[in-house]
Amino acid sequence: MEEIEIRGRSLVDCMSHFAEGLHVGREFIYGGLFWTGNMDHNKNLSIIIHRLLNKEKPENVQEELNRFLSDVKYRIEGKATYRWKDLAWKNTHKCVEGKELRFSRYKKEDRIKLVSGKVISSAVDRKAGLVFLRLLGIEADVISREKVWEGRRRIVDIWESLTKDRYIKEHLRMVQRIERILSNIYADESESRKSPGLSKLFGYMAGFDFKSFGNGFFLSRARLFWREKKVEELIKEIESSKQYLWEDIKYALKKWGVEEGEFLDFLRRYENIQFLNQLRKDWKEVVMELLKGEREEVLTAFVAKESEEEAWLSYGDFLTTSQGLKLYLFYEDTLRDIVDSFIQGFMQAQSEFGRFTVNMDIQVVDKYSINSLVYKFEELKKLNMDGAIKHEESILFLLSITNFACRLKSLYDLAREKNMAVGILLLLDTDIRQENGAYSFWDYFSFIYDFFGLPVQTLNLPTIKAFTEFKDPRQVRAIYKNLIISLLKDWKTLELEFGGFTLKPGLEVYVLLEKPSVKFCYTRGDENQKGYRHFLYEVYRIQIGNKGARVEMADKRLVLTGGVDIEGERFKEWMEEQARKDNVRLCFITAGSWEDSYLMELIERSDYSDVIKRKSLLVEYEEFATAYISERAEKRCFVIYTSEFEALKHKLKIRNDRHSTAIALKPAEPPDEKRFQLSDGEPYYHSALQVFATEGPGWEKEEVYAEKKSLFLFSILALSFYESESFHTPYSKLDLWQKRKTSYLEIRRGYGDYRFPINSILYELLYLVSKVPKKEELNF
Repeated sequence: MEEIEIRGRSLVDCMSHFAEGLHVGREFIYGGLFWTGNMDHNKNLSIIIHRLLNKEKPENVQEELNRFLSDVKYRIEGKATYRWKDLAWKNTHKCVEGKELRFSRYKKEDRIKLVSGKVISSAVDRKAGLVFLRLLGIEADVISREKVWEGRRRIVDIWESLTKDRYIKEHLRMVQRIERILSNIYADESESRKSPGLSKLFGYMAGFDFKSFGNGFFLSRARLFWREKKVEELIKEIESSKQYLWEDIKYALKKWGVEEGEFLDFLRRYENIQFLNQLRKDWKEVVMELLKGEREEVLTAFVAKESEEEAWLSYGDFLTTSQGLKLYLFYEDTLRDIVDSFIQGFMQAQSEFGRFTVNMDIQVVDKYSINSLVYKFEELKKLNMDGAIKHEESILFLLSITNFACRLKSLYDLAREKNMAVGILLLLDTDIRQENGAYSFWDYFSFIYDFFGLPVQTLNLPTIKAFTEFKDPRQVRAIYKNLIISLLKDWKTLELEFGGFTLKPGLEVYVLLEKPSVKFCYTRGDENQKGYRHFLYEVYRIQIGNKGARVEMADKRLVLTGGVDIEGERFKEWMEEQARKDNVRLCFITAGSWEDSYLMELIERSDYSDVIKRKSLLVEYEEFATAYISERAEKRCFVIYTSEFEALKHKLKIRNDRHSTAIALKPAEPPDEKRFQLSDGEPYYHSALQVFATEGPGWEKEEVYAEKKSLFLFSILALSFYESESFHTPYSKLDLWQKRKTSYLEIRRGYGDYRFPINSILYELLYLVSKVPKKEELNF
């Protein structure tokens, strides 16, 4: 196997600091754990990966991995093998042969209507629209537990002062009283507010969430709905969060005249559906009161539906392989006793409801404990992902996720090389509708299988029970159809019909989502150090016809700081090739800033730079939290053009030049369906406003750039329809990884502790795993 010196897009010294044992300082954030400018380091890790790809048990390499990462002089025995010219990702779906199957996402005749929004100040109670609520006096940078606590406290105070319902006022006064007690559990109030257990308890009573936008701190959700988590389960979680914490809470409550039994009875109100209906009804009245603008500590705005319909899209038809799908099933050990019932229920669902997916043949070919796929799964569940993970646990995490990536790579290669449609079902003993109901480490594992685009899907406890119990056939039918759409991932094509858009037939639009890693190679607290990032680019192709369009995943590109030059050159040549075609347009979307983008570096380097820019839109993306969406606005897709978005910013006193030329979209919500609603018809959730900013004169309803505006709007909607994994909810927010938080691993090497962001490590891991060959057979 050919070996070369690994060179990057530019030689970045800091990428080799860890490999060479150069410790910069305690506050320095490192890069280059899996891929560096140090050839010897990469070769040693490729030996570990090669062994895992070839089915060696993780426990057999754990100590060796630990020694290699801990000792700069240690070398792993074996031959380093990697194919540096291999692409990191190939379209597996195109490698699986078979006539395409077609099935409708939803009812053929149904449409998603696009309407425009306008900021208004009067008659808001009679209009359909979106509500925005900003709390003043809270800094809008990082959303910390302390800020969330303060935001919840203020919302409760405002609500208590405005409600006209005596029972709710008395209830909120009790929440206020308990909040003051919890804030003083520790001598330092900030320590109390930082406590995960205390935050969880206060959040159970005051279920409000917040997000920042520009310089503002905004209400994003009022979780005033019934949860399956009972008070007893909540107490157990608090007890396990910190030793003696529940005893401290009981002591403090009693000291201030609240007996334990009285407090538990108070908490049980949140298990009462009728009481929660009453809370939600009163909260809506308070929101309408706040829109009058008479509170100094709050800014509000209302965006009303201005038009009946500007354009529309159909729900669309999916196309996928007719070969059928073979699934491997993995389950948590706590679910072992119901696995066979789940498989039986799943096959029954396929028999009864398979006609909705044109009877696509899906078989569960084998079942395994999840421990055979995720090494030390139970230990990972116990990890505290909030701060830096210490050395021993970091080694465990690294080995587990590396082994997981190798297993997925093996399945990926099997599908591509053997022309097989294969996938994975993962049964998890969780309920994501509950607060902290998901495993904190799982986002990093899902990034691995999302990258490969294989049919991989997690199912949580409520979904699993729906299949095992099979009590409500209508519910199972909906879940089954959603599951199939979710499973298809990159293996699907979506065909849409549309009307009201000014589009030229024959155009091809390539939408590129830039997903930067979090930054590394910088010292925390030093504002002069910008750091570096790795980049993942997902490329979607939208082919426009006379009355319809076709959307599919076209490509994925991984480009690393310290990667191989050939990756960037291939990407640049691809952009040049597309830009030279008369019928092609390009749309680049990032959640970061184009000033920091490697894509711009590639475009500037190109001999066809002007051509690429002329054919392209460069868009920056951000989410803007809505506090409430009126019932009549739920089923419409709102578009807010530049002038109205400026009016919205002015109303809420948002200072941010980044959004000077912007267009914003509010997705349509699911149609009336009981499983998406609470007992009083309220939805479980509502969508954030999605803001797309670019350079230019502005996107308006009527302007000389109508065609470009229309093409952009349609491209974003078509892509979002493709990314949605639900048949009832055709519009999904764009999945831009940079918007998520990251945890940190701490590796002790020599006499220094090296801190790495897990997020950036995953890019390096996928890059290296994609270069290492393996034996052909698959074995979990």
